[in-house]
Amino acid sequence: MNLSDESDLPPDDSDNVLVFTRRFDANADITEMRNFVKAPDAKSKNRWCTHAKILVDDHLRQLTCRLCGKVIDPFDWINSVTDGETKVDWELQTLRREITDHRSGLEKIKREELNCRERVKTLQFKLSDLNAEIYKANKELAFLTERIGQVKALRGKNS
Repeated sequence: MNLSDESDLPPDDSDNVLVFTRRFDANADITEMRNFVKAPDAKSKNRWCTHAKILVDDHLRQLTCRLCGKVIDPFDWINSVTDGETKVDWELQTLRREITDHRSGLEKIKREELNCRERVKTLQFKLSDLNAEIYKANKELAFLTERIGQVKALRGKNS
């Protein structure tokens, strides 16, 4: 293959390639000549944006919401963050009180469980004693029943 042969080269597609120096907006030069230009519309028209994602511009010393594009008053934003922190603080205090209450309730339940176990042990001993007395009484009853049978048998022979 001969490299100097121009028939082997691919066709020139340079007309299909975008030139990066060319402006995509044909009227961009008119916009650049104007002194005052209105900012483009924000990406979202959410009127109830919470401004959760903030862009901090050191040069302009301003805060801009990355979601809605609105320039935010720094004091108002810090105040809203502080309110959120206060809410978190209040929720943590509430949770700690609940934990304390649950721990004291758990202590009461543990004491009650221990008391119940002791009562069960005491009742098991009483039941064991009663079973022993019942066994003893049944033995005595069997003995007496046998004796009564013997006495009846003796009386029957004597009559």
